[in-house]
Amino acid sequence: MPEDLQALIDHLQHDAVEEGQRRARELIEGAEAKATARLRAAEAEAARLVAQAERDAAVYTERSTVALEQAGRDLLITLRHAIDDLLAGLLREELERASSPELIADMLVRMADAYTAHGGRERRMAVLLNEDDLDALVGFTAQRYRERLGQGIELRLDPDGTRGFRIEIVDEHVTHDLTIDAIVEELRGYLQPRLAELLPRAAVRLARAEAPEAPEVPEAGERSDAPAATEAG
Repeated sequence: MPEDLQALIDHLQHDAVEEGQRRARELIEGAEAKATARLRAAEAEAARLVAQAERDAAVYTERSTVALEQAGRDLLITLRHAIDDLLAGLLREELERASSPELIADMLVRMADAYTAHGGRERRMAVLLNEDDLDALVGFTAQRYRERLGQGIELRLDPDGTRGFRIEIVDEHVTHDLTIDAIVEELRGYLQPRLAELLPRAAVRLARAEAPEAPEVPEAGERSDAPAATEAG
């Protein structure tokens, strides 16, 4: 009887140990499965975040590049307009300085001669001048023109009052605008396309000049100038 009781106790203990070990394995396996699932979820989330960050970085880089390019174009346009206005101002100053009554008279004589030579007949010309130039030319210019042209030349007051002059070929209803404003605009039309072409080139050369030089990397097999270290002894 005591042997049967001991056997029962031993059997119960063995079953309890096996049950405990089974439950422990189940707990360990469950914990490992949860840990693996969480790890995979974390890796997937990390991959998603990295991919999203890369996409955001690409979009930001593209937008930044577009914004910088637009800012560069705007800067070049602003600079071109500033240079254009500066050149126009310098041209206007030089033309106003050179536009003396004597020069105007000489130009009118040459134009009258050219019209007579090419037209084969005399032409009556009307010259529109501002008040100051008109006063200076009256008296001697008309006489000089009458010596070149049988019908002479008529000096008129230009209501716009701009420097320079306009010439009307009265019989042919042709007008030549040689005012300073017209000459400046003509020269600006000539210079603007060239300025628009030169500025981007100048910007590229400036950017290249300011860019840091990359260090030279010796090619494979090329001996370095630095002395090699030697081991002692």
